[in-house]
Amino acid sequence: MAEQRKRRVRVKNTKRVDVTSRAITLGKNRRGDTSRQREDADEFISATDIIVETPYQMAGLSQVFEKSNILRQCVSAMETNIARYGYRIVAVKEGQEMDKDEVEILQSFIDYANPDESLSMVHSKFVNDYEKYGFGFREIMRNRFGKVTLVRHAKSYTIRLLKKGQDTVEVTRKISRNGKQVSVKERKKFRRYVQILGGTKTYFKEFGDPRVMDYRTGRFDSDDHPVEKGNEATELLHTGQYSEDVYGIPRWISQLPSILGSRESEEVNLRYFEDNTVPPMMLSVAGGRLTRQSFTDLQNLLNGQGVGKERQNQILLVEAIPESTGLDDKGTVSLKVDKLADVRQGDGLFREYDEANMGKVRSSFRLPPVVIGMSQDITFATANVSAFLAETQVFLPERKMHDNHFNKSFVNSEKGLNLSTVRLESKAPSITNPEQVIKSLTALNVMGGVTPRTAIDTANEALELSIPQYPDKGTEGWMPWMDEPVAFALRGAKLGENTQDEQGDKTEDIKDEEEDGDTLPKPPEKGQE
Repeated sequence: MAEQRKRRVRVKNTKRVDVTSRAITLGKNRRGDTSRQREDADEFISATDIIVETPYQMAGLSQVFEKSNILRQCVSAMETNIARYGYRIVAVKEGQEMDKDEVEILQSFIDYANPDESLSMVHSKFVNDYEKYGFGFREIMRNRFGKVTLVRHAKSYTIRLLKKGQDTVEVTRKISRNGKQVSVKERKKFRRYVQILGGTKTYFKEFGDPRVMDYRTGRFDSDDHPVEKGNEATELLHTGQYSEDVYGIPRWISQLPSILGSRESEEVNLRYFEDNTVPPMMLSVAGGRLTRQSFTDLQNLLNGQGVGKERQNQILLVEAIPESTGLDDKGTVSLKVDKLADVRQGDGLFREYDEANMGKVRSSFRLPPVVIGMSQDITFATANVSAFLAETQVFLPERKMHDNHFNKSFVNSEKGLNLSTVRLESKAPSITNPEQVIKSLTALNVMGGVTPRTAIDTANEALELSIPQYPDKGTEGWMPWMDEPVAFALRGAKLGENTQDEQGDKTEDIKDEEEDGDTLPKPPEKGQE
């Protein structure tokens, strides 16, 4: 087997920065939950042949994103509606009781995924990379006992995949079958990742890989290459858009010609205004010639003195002398000014072309115009329909897909938090107005489908209120009517009031009859007639 030749990488105009992470010490023990990511550098440097190349140049994709007039709005809309509403904790199975300790653990990660960010902030950055580049990473850190303690976002721009090795590792995972947790063993090939910044390599292992790896060399722990304490590599959870590529391809890549075309058309318009290509009028001379000074001034105005808007409103004084054929013939000279307003550009070239390109890019994300701030010719009714379709057809399925992947891979996985009764669920925006919510609750209440408890939950969620909830069943202050349909509870109370009133009326009538002596005669005693 031929030896692999080492590549020498030259870095131009860059300084080598030593940003090696140091393990945080806790007493005599060195902690393991330390991020291995390095700070930003000027450029990414290719490493060895085992690095899997990205399907598109990352620098090129980043430049396209920065220059596009529509791509940033689309990515921001996806990020906002998928990740920025936060998380809620729900039971793994509907109706199942949630363990209080597990709720506290999961809530702590929601509030503090790491000391600087909440879990929604980490997820927001991940979704931005996921939509911009087609894939994203999250760094998982563990303490020296192997328990997950921190979660951070890892920049997709700087991380590359390494080819999978030939070694297989036996892993045991738990899945649900017929309502029971069943352990399943499988052999899996894990992947490694590398981040190269400033000429320094940092290696990561795939999330769930049970082996210990050195973050400086990428080698796994063995007798020949033992890994020292404090040099353990952290793990990366990689998620990419489904494609034939191992990284993932962004959904907008098919509209790359439209994005580049719109940029070129805007630059043409910009150069037009800067250079003022077509003058507002044309001066023609007949029967004579301009004086040398006038010709020089006119030439300087058109070519040298001022460009674009600087020369747009300047006034030029032109003098001309007639051409004569003899002493008696003085000649006549005429100056004619022709307006070129019909030839000049209106409010911009390629307007329809640019609008069509923007529509193509939006269609790749399946986003309506109102979601990205284009509200021309949009009424209240069409805006509601657009928001409803975007939520049900785009944002809701995407949120469920990300939640399902993160729960199975991290929250409920034995390699992650290993929680069995709770899971994460992304919050969604309210797409209904208060009047619709009130009308719906009223209609459901007539049919007996609304209890006081469900009415409070619906109002708090849909109207963004903070109405305190009634006590739970079995706790102090709980009463049966709190969990009974409002219509039935009111009807029962009304029937009870009517019954008491009728009984009271009967009692009063009997008392009046006894006082008046108008009562029924007593039956005769036995033996008397």
